[in-house]
Amino acid sequence: MEKRNTKAEVLEILLNSGETPVSGERLAENLGISRNAVWKAVTALKEEGYNISAKRNSGYILNKSNVLSVIEIKKHLNNPKIADSIEIHRLVSSTNNVAKAYALNDKTTDVRIFISEEQSGGKGRRGRSFYSPPGSGIYISFLFHPQIKAVDAVRLTTVTSVAVSKAIEKSTGLKPQIKWVNDVFFNGKKICGILTEALTDLETGMVDSVIIGIGVNVFGGGFPEELAKVAGALSDSEDCTDIDRNVIAAEIINQMLDFVRCDDGDCIIKDYIEDYKSRSMVLGERIKILNTGEFALVQDINESGALVLKLYSGESRILDSGEVSIRVSGTEK
Repeated sequence: MEKRNTKAEVLEILLNSGETPVSGERLAENLGISRNAVWKAVTALKEEGYNISAKRNSGYILNKSNVLSVIEIKKHLNNPKIADSIEIHRLVSSTNNVAKAYALNDKTTDVRIFISEEQSGGKGRRGRSFYSPPGSGIYISFLFHPQIKAVDAVRLTTVTSVAVSKAIEKSTGLKPQIKWVNDVFFNGKKICGILTEALTDLETGMVDSVIIGIGVNVFGGGFPEELAKVAGALSDSEDCTDIDRNVIAAEIINQMLDFVRCDDGDCIIKDYIEDYKSRSMVLGERIKILNTGEFALVQDINESGALVLKLYSGESRILDSGEVSIRVSGTEK
């Protein structure tokens, strides 16, 4: 028998009630539980960050808050059934770690989605950390079972940057850009990092599972000094309520599952290069290749997502990995 989630049941009633108070007596009666059980559920919800007020002789009201919730995300999903595949946590080391543990212990091939309000050890590319404070971002990992070659898994990282950019644009009206390979920028600062990890069958060379971790800075402020110059956010709101994180999270899921479809071992990645090019920060720009120190003009982005370069030396080159900085009036970003 599936364990009952009284807290979620209370939350759903309060969400659906809007600004109309719901008495503890009515909650208890509707759910078939005691008034004390209602009080415990409300207390637990408050501890998770929900702004619930109680009016004497009236009842509970769920005031506007910005806590990530499966119930709220489900309202904005193209396919509401996907909500059954979502797990939301308050605090984890990283959502990629949670997804990895799930993949090692569960052999189903369905997509799973892991979200957390906070990460104590958020991970970026090349072993870097990703600042993940509570209540201000969206930290989400997708677990796919694509059955593709490891070399092809790189495309999943690139398409994710397009999916995230489109999701932000559709849900907020803001228009972020993509810095090659897959960093998402807004107002000249990085607002999203993407980390892809693969679990590979060494005998076949095929990828058993791919975990795509996405961290989006929705609300700014509080960045450590070393990050403040390069990290940005979608909003500088101090009360963290002018953008609904649940709407953005739902749209990221919608876009990801539109671009990437993995069913019964088959993985289809929707064509994304034109979308990627239209959002590129580097196309047509002068760049510096960081690992070699060479300077070049980005002439195009090919079907594999690699940069087509014209070096200052006159040589043409295809750059399919590495990092670059953009040259703007003698400065770099």
